[in-house]
Amino acid sequence: MYGETIRKIRLKKGFSQKEVYGDIISKSYAIEFEKGKHQIASNILIQILDKLSMDIDEFLFIANDYQLNEKNNYNHVYQRLANKQDISGLNLLLEDLKKKTGKLNNIRIAEVRSRIRILTHFKKFGTYHAGVVLECDRQVIASYLVDVESWTLHEILLFANTLDFLEDELIFIFFKRVSNLLEYYVLLDNGREIYCTLLINLLEYTFKKEQYQYTEVLLAQLDLLSTDYREFFHRTVYKFFEGLLLMKRGEEVKGRKIAEHMLETMRYLDQEPLAKMFSHLV
Repeated sequence: MYGETIRKIRLKKGFSQKEVYGDIISKSYAIEFEKGKHQIASNILIQILDKLSMDIDEFLFIANDYQLNEKNNYNHVYQRLANKQDISGLNLLLEDLKKKTGKLNNIRIAEVRSRIRILTHFKKFGTYHAGVVLECDRQVIASYLVDVESWTLHEILLFANTLDFLEDELIFIFFKRVSNLLEYYVLLDNGREIYCTLLINLLEYTFKKEQYQYTEVLLAQLDLLSTDYREFFHRTVYKFFEGLLLMKRGEEVKGRKIAEHMLETMRYLDQEPLAKMFSHLV
């Protein structure tokens, strides 16, 4: 399958087999590979993709008929619905997940159901209250994160998305774990994005807890990670919390002006649910 996809990409880009495979695999092997009769090791596939100026994520997306794989599709759909506070959409996602089985699927069910309950409470009362999360769902997520000894981006993202209803002690333990991984994942675009998401959620958590010394440290980390134009949203949130800290330090007028300006920026960019989510901190 991969060989046939490589052939289509190669021809569309106007590359000859020699240009793509010349110093990597033999001509005869390349011919059979493109016919789907041979498989190749992942390190060789990456070398071939480099000749085509393509990374592995894009290639797998094309090979899957321009569809996200199940994990990436779930993450994409969940993040979009949660950020928009689309409770109806999250309920549909939950019903779809209930039709499937497996350990990972059970974690997703707990994650989505918990977010639905928190958002429902927020829309009804105007406050976030982690107490509405079912204890069974809390335990499913916490137990999984405790049991996995070596975290990857999946676990880091799960922690980022669910830390608001984990116990304080676990949040501290998990944050120490992900801090040790930061130096490795900061070079990966997807890794930077997930870490920025984690820092934003931790900023909100420490601010609510009035642990402003930790808020300041997290803010400094977000400052370092959100320097690229692609992290525009993360930079907006950084400036928002910078304004909140100024308010807590006694610079009420200056801090409030910055914070409210960032909220207006979110609204101007059609991100009203996000603006509403942060506005209760001002």
